[in-house]
Amino acid sequence: MKGAGWLIFLLGSAGSLLWLWRRNAAENQHMAEMLGLSPVQDAAWEDVDEPARGVALRTQRPILRGSIRGYTATVWQRGYYLQQNDSRFYLRTPFYTLAFELPAPAPVRLTFEPTGLQEDVPPLASLWPVVRAGDPDFDASVRVTSPQPTEAGASLSSELRRAAMDFFARFACDNPTDYPFDVRRAVLGWLEVEDSQVTYTTFSVPEKLSACARRMQCALPLMDALAQAAMSV
Repeated sequence: MKGAGWLIFLLGSAGSLLWLWRRNAAENQHMAEMLGLSPVQDAAWEDVDEPARGVALRTQRPILRGSIRGYTATVWQRGYYLQQNDSRFYLRTPFYTLAFELPAPAPVRLTFEPTGLQEDVPPLASLWPVVRAGDPDFDASVRVTSPQPTEAGASLSSELRRAAMDFFARFACDNPTDYPFDVRRAVLGWLEVEDSQVTYTTFSVPEKLSACARRMQCALPLMDALAQAAMSV
């Protein structure tokens, strides 16, 4: 009887794993269809520096590639670690990043974050100097940072500020009560002008990639505006 019990347990576990794999594969395919991108098969993880944030390591792999709005686009699955053997689940759980490739390196690096990210998940908030736009509504809802604050401030046009406020005010098309309180702003995500790309990063899990794709769709106008601003400085 004991052996039969173990067999039933193992078969049940295998069935659960197969169901999870199929569900996650379906979510990945749905995400690809929603964004008009193609899956990347068996991509390796790579470790990269994360100069803007107080984390020890960022690890990532590409999962989707293609073209969006005339930009070469990639969706990356990412993980963040404060230190080796870090146990904070919301840093170890994958994040997802939509990246637009720029035609040349951006002259100014900057980030757009929802105000409060630095309190909710301090290691994921930018360490760069804060840039004030002089617009009280914008400065209250969007935290802009840059290692080149003067140049970054000059790029914050009224159109770009309005696009950012609209995006963050809508909670990126999601219901914030669907997520634990301490990760809600991480779900909302942040945008960054990295060396030769503009990125939008959001917290997610494999079984919610459709919701993740909706947030990315909502971020497209702001990503486009940020890319244009980054190249016109």
